[in-house]
Amino acid sequence: MTAVRRTCLILPLLGLSITGLCQAGPEQTRETKSELLFNLALLSQMPNRQTQDTYAICAFEEDIGHLKATALESQKLQNLQIFLVTVKAPADVKRCNLLYIQDYSTQKPLELQQIIQKESVLTVVYNGNKFSEYGHVEISEQDKHYQFALNLSSAKQAGIVFDTRLIKLATNIIN
Repeated sequence: MTAVRRTCLILPLLGLSITGLCQAGPEQTRETKSELLFNLALLSQMPNRQTQDTYAICAFEEDIGHLKATALESQKLQNLQIFLVTVKAPADVKRCNLLYIQDYSTQKPLELQQIIQKESVLTVVYNGNKFSEYGHVEISEQDKHYQFALNLSSAKQAGIVFDTRLIKLATNIIN
């Protein structure tokens, strides 16, 4: 068996690390993206949001295939079990703690934006998606590594607070 050489991103957050986006293929990319979402959720707070029994990480049907359920659902966040949820319509976003958008496009971005802001849903958007201007975190891939930018003004409007460690690791801060 040949060993796969890995050139990976290691992001030490709270003693955790993300290893991935290596040359191991799409499965490893899905796992890495899921681990990145977990760490973004871990270092973000939504103090205005009602307490829930579970932590829902959501993606629209077009995007759910970019994430790995086992990488997320094997974790706990703020003592809550994490569930990966497929969203079928913008109104379903109300039950989400974190929303991941990659390929999804909507004819009514204002409706989705209003729900996200009102419900304090941390929104992570993959670079290049038209919805990225409304997101709180924008992730991108460069040289086989993930990077992310934080939109502080959008996050503040939604009542989302980022940990200072996350702010220090961001490649770009948008005010």
